[in-house]
Amino acid sequence: MVYYGGFTLIIATLTFPFVVYTGFLREHAYGLATQSFGGWMRDQLVGLTVDLLLGGLSVAALYAVVRRLPRSWPAWGALVAVALTIVTFLIGPVFIAPLFNKYTPLTDARIRDPILRLARANSIAVDRVYVVDASRQTTRISANVSGILGTQRISLNDNLLRRCTLPEIQAVMGHEMGHYVLHHAYQMVVFFALVIVAGFVVLRSGFAWAAARWGQRWGVRGIDDPAGFPLVVLVFSIYLFVLTPAINTYIRANESAADIFGLNAVRAPDAFALVDLKLVEYRKVDPGPIEEFLFYDHPSPRARIYQAMQWKAEELAPPAP
Repeated sequence: MVYYGGFTLIIATLTFPFVVYTGFLREHAYGLATQSFGGWMRDQLVGLTVDLLLGGLSVAALYAVVRRLPRSWPAWGALVAVALTIVTFLIGPVFIAPLFNKYTPLTDARIRDPILRLARANSIAVDRVYVVDASRQTTRISANVSGILGTQRISLNDNLLRRCTLPEIQAVMGHEMGHYVLHHAYQMVVFFALVIVAGFVVLRSGFAWAAARWGQRWGVRGIDDPAGFPLVVLVFSIYLFVLTPAINTYIRANESAADIFGLNAVRAPDAFALVDLKLVEYRKVDPGPIEEFLFYDHPSPRARIYQAMQWKAEELAPPAP
């Protein structure tokens, strides 16, 4: 844990100028950020503290597995990593997200009641809707149905309430409920479990190769040596970098499926298209197919608008005489 803490603080310090540029200066340049530098720094420090605590505990647990099971650690380590991922899914909405924003019950019945009716119609067992004060940080619109195993909650940010009409809000919530009804959270756990298992196999061979070639110069004795942690991070980062298009494609397919669910549930394609036009503020409207494949974890706004209009043409067409 001590080694992980020192390593994380060094990396945070080295990358801090770039993080300021991308996360603060550019966001303000495009009119997407609302925080002062002090408020932004506070959130960065909270995130770093959470990373030091949860990351330190996770790394300590994984190194314990490697030391106790020197032959079979890739399999058992992957299982522990998957378990940690599930725990993060469980505690994130309830314990971590409130560290950055305030969640309060939505009291406006004109907006709350249609959302709850839509939830009940799709077997989502919630009895309240929460509002997130995201406007203290950004102008982006957002919402989610988060949590698994009984921790689920419906949340929408105050930018969505302020910037969108009721049909647009319902369109967004229909999409988010689609993720829940289609069990995307559980599927994501399974998908990333497979990614982690394969990653540990790659890590074993990649670390062994690099350590055999440069380990003596670097002072790395083996995979169970904390001095090799930067090499572990490097090998796993390269693996995830190469896998990024595949991961993005999987997430993008889930987003498209949630779009279709939302269109069928709410039946408001024009509202859906108008929301997509708001997303153009921070998403390129019509990327090329290669660009979308490599970098996009959501369908492009143009693709989503086209899908909504295609749904409108087919589902709302007048009956044949």
